[in-house]
Amino acid sequence: MEREGSLVPAVTPTCNPSNNPLPHPHCPLHLSSLSTALSVVLNPSTSIVTVHSTVESLLLSLPRLSTNPLSLSLALSVLSQSVSPHPSLSQSIVSTIRSLINGHDRNSSAVLSALLSIARSSLNKDGFSTVDSVLDENLVLSLASSRVYRVRSRILNLLVFIVGRWKCSSNNLTDEVMVRVLLGFIGDIYPVLRREAIDGLFEFLTVAGAGVDFCVAECCLDHAVGLMRDDDELVRSAAVRMVGLCGKILVEEKGVDKSEKMDTIFTQICCMARDMSVKVRIEAFEALGKLKLVSDSVLMQSLSKKILGAKNGGKSLVKLDKESKPSYACAAGAYVHGIEDEFYEVRKVACRSLGIHALLSIKFADDAINLLMDLMNDDVEGVRVEALDSLFHMAAHECLNVHEKHMHMFLGLLTDMSALVRHKARKTLRLMKLPKRGIFKSTVNELIANLERHPEEEEDIFFALFSLGKNHQRFSLSLAKDLAKQIEQTSKVDLALDKPSMAATLVVCIASPLSENEITPDTPVVLFSYAVALLGRISRALQGTVDRDFLLTFLLYHTNIKWKSQDLMAEVDSNGTNEEVMLSIIKLISKSIGNAWSLIKRSNGNDAERILRSCSKELEIISFDTSQSASTTVDFLSKYIQIVQLISEIWCKSDLRSSTTFQIRNHHVLLEKLDSSLRSILYSFTGWTKEVECHILELNLLSDAFTLSLAGTNSCNLKNLCAKISHLEAISCLSDFTKEVKRSIDKRSSGIVDLHGLFELFEFQELDVLKEMKSIKAELKVAGNDSENPLAFIPGLPIGIRFCITLHNTSSTDRLWLRMSVGGGPPQYMSLDVCNFEGSEKMRKCTSVIPFYESPNVFSFEIRVCVVIECSSEYYEIFKEREGGPKCDVTELSIESFVYFSSVKNR
Repeated sequence: MEREGSLVPAVTPTCNPSNNPLPHPHCPLHLSSLSTALSVVLNPSTSIVTVHSTVESLLLSLPRLSTNPLSLSLALSVLSQSVSPHPSLSQSIVSTIRSLINGHDRNSSAVLSALLSIARSSLNKDGFSTVDSVLDENLVLSLASSRVYRVRSRILNLLVFIVGRWKCSSNNLTDEVMVRVLLGFIGDIYPVLRREAIDGLFEFLTVAGAGVDFCVAECCLDHAVGLMRDDDELVRSAAVRMVGLCGKILVEEKGVDKSEKMDTIFTQICCMARDMSVKVRIEAFEALGKLKLVSDSVLMQSLSKKILGAKNGGKSLVKLDKESKPSYACAAGAYVHGIEDEFYEVRKVACRSLGIHALLSIKFADDAINLLMDLMNDDVEGVRVEALDSLFHMAAHECLNVHEKHMHMFLGLLTDMSALVRHKARKTLRLMKLPKRGIFKSTVNELIANLERHPEEEEDIFFALFSLGKNHQRFSLSLAKDLAKQIEQTSKVDLALDKPSMAATLVVCIASPLSENEITPDTPVVLFSYAVALLGRISRALQGTVDRDFLLTFLLYHTNIKWKSQDLMAEVDSNGTNEEVMLSIIKLISKSIGNAWSLIKRSNGNDAERILRSCSKELEIISFDTSQSASTTVDFLSKYIQIVQLISEIWCKSDLRSSTTFQIRNHHVLLEKLDSSLRSILYSFTGWTKEVECHILELNLLSDAFTLSLAGTNSCNLKNLCAKISHLEAISCLSDFTKEVKRSIDKRSSGIVDLHGLFELFEFQELDVLKEMKSIKAELKVAGNDSENPLAFIPGLPIGIRFCITLHNTSSTDRLWLRMSVGGGPPQYMSLDVCNFEGSEKMRKCTSVIPFYESPNVFSFEIRVCVVIECSSEYYEIFKEREGGPKCDVTELSIESFVYFSSVKNR
């Protein structure tokens, strides 16, 4: 049965250890019993009844233990440790041990230690509030005036802890009492108590915040200034910290002119910037950074060791002594001393404080930059980083006025051994406003060199270059024009986009127009074309600044290729590699050709030609920076664009006044070019999809329709045309256009009745060119031969020429020929047997001596040589007779090369 009103169960104490670890209250208490009691209380397996019983027995033993300080201290320690696992016991424990404070001073010290331990170890506010509630004004004042050091120390420790939790306490002590007690300790003979008293006041003012009484802040300031001459360095350090806080609070005081007051406080702290203690100097510069509303004259004095003026500080805010009043001259060179301090910790804090005041005074900032630049050569990485942070914030607040004399030292940081310092330097460069074009150009060059040394930091360097170009539009435009001239004077083969100088300069040049969302007048458009190839690298560098899809849209728009942004978003993967980006751009180019078709149908040939030329130019540019798989697609699209251009020229120059006539100058030349281009694309690629094959065959039908309309059936092989239609029927690709062609052929008319209606039926099919398409091509070489090293020959006799031929993606059924011709004479064909080549279908090689029979009777000549493939299929029936040569038309698989010869007599 529990006793009414008791917090612990009514358990009859006994000396039997099986029921209670403690002996009867009147029995002797041994250290072993206290140890056992502590184990019982802290053991999580102990029942709550046993814990309560143990604690009650221990509380009943306290009066008897008061005569033995050691036993009492140990017992109080056990009780204080039991509160954390059992918060419900705090009330009974605190109220019981509180009664022991009135006894011997030494007992009071032990009790205060226990109360502090309870307050600190409480997992919730119960223990803290309970301890706070038992401290009344009379008790605190009595203990604070005790002659025993340990008592004063413990009550001060407890008060400081309570101040730190002031908002959570029951506020049993008023602010006036708390401040009065803490101020009383400031004059204690022990420095540790003086220091802790200042810390307590600092916590009090910090927790009170905006609600603090300004009179209290001024009172605290008076006492703190007095302690700045204390013999103990820790006391002086705490006093300086207090002065800085009070100055920060007093700035908020309304209705009072604070300029002179802030100047005085600033000057007083500057005096401590030359203290012998490192800790004091650190606190001094920390405090200086908290002060505002300091006059420019005082701030400027802190940057110069020379006394700038005789202005007196006037009346001091506080009295240091009867004869000493702070003069503004005391601030002389304070920051100079801090920047030159032998301890890097002081230099770091001085640098940070210097940067803060630079944001508040433009005049101060102009001179402060000289000191900050001196720190660029500091041996400690942390100091250099701190200086760069200060410069960055100055630049962000537009108060960083960089001079030419500073840039050499600043740019040297780009070669720093620390990656963090290099990053901070580039981060600051992004916000700088450079005064001269020469400085701008040298900065860009240094960043390019930085990219060459640290390619792994490309994204950060690109971001810095982009920001420089955006912030210096006039300079970047000049650089863009220089780069455009360089591109014009350089072979496109020699333009390596992976070269750091090229990539970096392109980023700078596109930044200005990109930031303005419109092209800057006179910006060379060619730069945007080259920047497309760097899309992936640039977009990753500008992530979070420029939207990736907008960047792609912008670059392609200004290369005269326009696409919708939703198409771009669907096609370009944000995490794609540069190869992947190339393929996406290629696919988008194929889409743009569809726009040209609609313009061609409306006879808007000029706009269509502009789009097609831009597409062709883009393919030419990116062909130097594509993978092998993408290269095949680029070749296909290039040939396809040529076909569309020819169709556009033929259609838009036709006589539109009559749908039955088709009159155009040089029509034979254009139709032959179109037919040749169609053969080339049909026999130079393999592995395309069904849709692509159907589209190419329909283009052939369209070409035949033009021929029929121009010259009738005599100029067009109807049998071949019908074969193409039959093949389209076989692969289920009979479109409305094909049906209409078939209907017109079935009429056996001399021409197409409605050419315009037929052309309207022709639809552009979006080419799925990203599939596994293969290019059928050949490479032809003659070793050791050029115009300056011709081969020897005897006029009129056959010549043996050693060729090295490489074939790609050819099959054993392909009929290949080597075509050789001199001047305007008929070509000589030599059959190439694929079986004589070594390798697989993917790549075959052969080195062979091939004769040329008809050497002219001249001193020197040259042969045009090319590998061609015979277009032998149902689409191109044999209709040409060539003795010893191909029976069908041929298309070239290799670039036409030249072999040079010189007569033996001419040597």
